[in-house]
Amino acid sequence: MKSELHQKLQDKAIDYLLDKSYWITKQEVDCGNYGIYDVWGVQSKTNNFNTMGIEVKVSKSDFKKNKYKEATTEHRITIAANENYILCPSNLIQPNEVHKEWGLLWFNGKRIRNMKKPEFIEMSDRTKLSILVRFLCSKLNKNQP
Repeated sequence: MKSELHQKLQDKAIDYLLDKSYWITKQEVDCGNYGIYDVWGVQSKTNNFNTMGIEVKVSKSDFKKNKYKEATTEHRITIAANENYILCPSNLIQPNEVHKEWGLLWFNGKRIRNMKKPEFIEMSDRTKLSILVRFLCSKLNKNQP
């Protein structure tokens, strides 16, 4: 069950993506081998159709539990966005705790602050298309969030 804070941060993440000109956004997007991003979006400032995935963490234990996915690890799995961020309440997670391929966003109760930029991950058009198809299918399936 998702907490009220988790939902609030997901909603703020959607606003963040829209502010950054991500014109397609959705919560709970199935990204294949990666799993489900809390929020995912597509931007088309260039013809590259850049993507961003945001994972919401509301507790340190939640972050540590999924450390294989987002934190420093030798067991890197498929990443399903060009830019990947963790969004959490201010000071919950420190920039040095996050893998170099992940950025860190803090929410202070009013706005989101970018604390660490991620490395940009090159992705094939085929991978982006595969995720976009899942994204569109989930929009059509009323049982999906």
